[in-house]
Amino acid sequence: MNNKSGKIKKAVEYSFAFVAIFWVIQVIKYLTGSTLAGLGILPRSVDGLLGIITAPLIHGNFEHLIANTLPFFFLSCLLFIFYEKKASLYLFMIWITTGIITWLIGRYASHIGASGIIYGLASFLVFGGILSKNWKLILVSILVLVFYSGLVWGIFPTESHVSWEGHLAGALSGLLWAFLFRKTLQRPR
Repeated sequence: MNNKSGKIKKAVEYSFAFVAIFWVIQVIKYLTGSTLAGLGILPRSVDGLLGIITAPLIHGNFEHLIANTLPFFFLSCLLFIFYEKKASLYLFMIWITTGIITWLIGRYASHIGASGIIYGLASFLVFGGILSKNWKLILVSILVLVFYSGLVWGIFPTESHVSWEGHLAGALSGLLWAFLFRKTLQRPR
């Protein structure tokens, strides 16, 4: 196996592992009848702090999970392929910062689901590519913009059951980390 196919295989494995965890948790929720809503982010509440870590793992129902599965898988694959050496760090920082911002600005409700992380990944990939000034990463930025430009509407309050605050937090988090890491973004070969 050459280096390129090995990198892609590793990216798919990592991304699949995250998605598999989402699905295992959802199946357990379904089989036990539990909502696990207590693991969501409850803004400005000490009880909601754990949700900064756990909320992206919890989904309201299978429809919610299905809506998040492919975007999370695709965007995390791009992150692990094109930012291989620091992808885990970038994902961790986006995950935590998205949760913290949601905890600070969110409505007083349980915020759950991976969509904030999806927004963070999309934002990081777009702005990271532009700020890197590397043609391969700029192409990734364009690819993400073409496929996910509709995400921009999710940062506005349109539906009461959708955490637009989590979406906005993710978008801000991705932009923040792309800017802060701009000088150290991995340059693809």
